[in-house]
Amino acid sequence: MKTLFLPIVFFLITTFHFSFAQDNTLQRNINTNNTLKAQNVIFNDIESGILSNDIKKISKYFSSQPYISLINGVNGYYSTNQAYYILEDFFDAFKVVSFKISETKNDETVSFGKGDYYFEKKGKREIAHLYVTLSKTGSKWYITQISIN
Repeated sequence: MKTLFLPIVFFLITTFHFSFAQDNTLQRNINTNNTLKAQNVIFNDIESGILSNDIKKISKYFSSQPYISLINGVNGYYSTNQAYYILEDFFDAFKVVSFKISETKNDETVSFGKGDYYFEKKGKREIAHLYVTLSKTGSKWYITQISIN
């Protein structure tokens, strides 16, 4: 029993350390003045979150009231919780077929990304254009707008 205990403890410690190091690196990239690197991390998370239908990857960057405008008629400023559920419902109804952020414009305080959102709704494949705006407040970047039209 004692010989099994030590490898388990070692595994848990190294796993915890590795995941903490990854989170710490991401936070450093987002919270530092390394603007381009932070923006790229966020744009990659947005793309990945949309492709995997994982709103958590996107919502962690929401400003306190992001503006949401969608092809299903939803538009306005919403709390982070409302925005989470609105996007969750949208991506469930408009199933992603493919998505890639194809163009970004990076600035010191505001950045933009856009891409083509190919989706399937009721067995029909269509395309919409996705636009996302990032704004810097203090040392952190937030999603202030998402438009899919």
